[in-house]
Amino acid sequence: IRNTVIAFGTIFNNINIKRLDSSGNPLQNLKVPLSYAPKEKFLTRLDEQTDLTGDDSKVAITLPRLAFEITGYSYDPTRKLNKNQKLGVVTTNADTTKLNTQYSPVPYNVTFNLNVFTATSDDGLQIIEQILPYFQPDYTVTMIQDSTYMDTKRDIPFILENVSYDDSYTGSLTSLRRIIYTLEFTAKIYLYGPISQSA
Repeated sequence: IRNTVIAFGTIFNNINIKRLDSSGNPLQNLKVPLSYAPKEKFLTRLDEQTDLTGDDSKVAITLPRLAFEITGYSYDPTRKLNKNQKLGVVTTNADTTKLNTQYSPVPYNVTFNLNVFTATSDDGLQIIEQILPYFQPDYTVTMIQDSTYMDTKRDIPFILENVSYDDSYTGSLTSLRRIIYTLEFTAKIYLYGPISQSA
């Protein structure tokens, strides 16, 4: 599961936005920070910074920002394998030869939410336009499940299920605008049991 979280984050760790002046000339190129955190954490920090004037405006969370989290696990019976089937790999270390065996893995779907927090519509559109073209509706990553004993590699599809949009552009002109895109993904992974080793 940890490898799946790392693989999912790696897909989105190189997103940049460009800020332009009124003539269309580039002012700055920003890399959008990415973190593993629940959506509520950022909403709380943004709610504490609701005004652009006064003492509260001295410290604020910087936008744009990306955050993702696991939201659920579910067994996938459509990918079920024979649970009595064993996989075997022979490994040799120095003068020792071992047979590593493992039962067939169990298929699970892991759901992720990727939250895009921005203060302007242009920033949000630039970020979304760098993500959506890669998912039609899935993006497949080849992951090394176990390189030590079983040398297992699998193609793991990350499927984009839904994109939702929330704009809190209400209130006075000094209120902080908050635009949130929420992208829902499903990763079709396999969970492996213990490895048995024999000479």
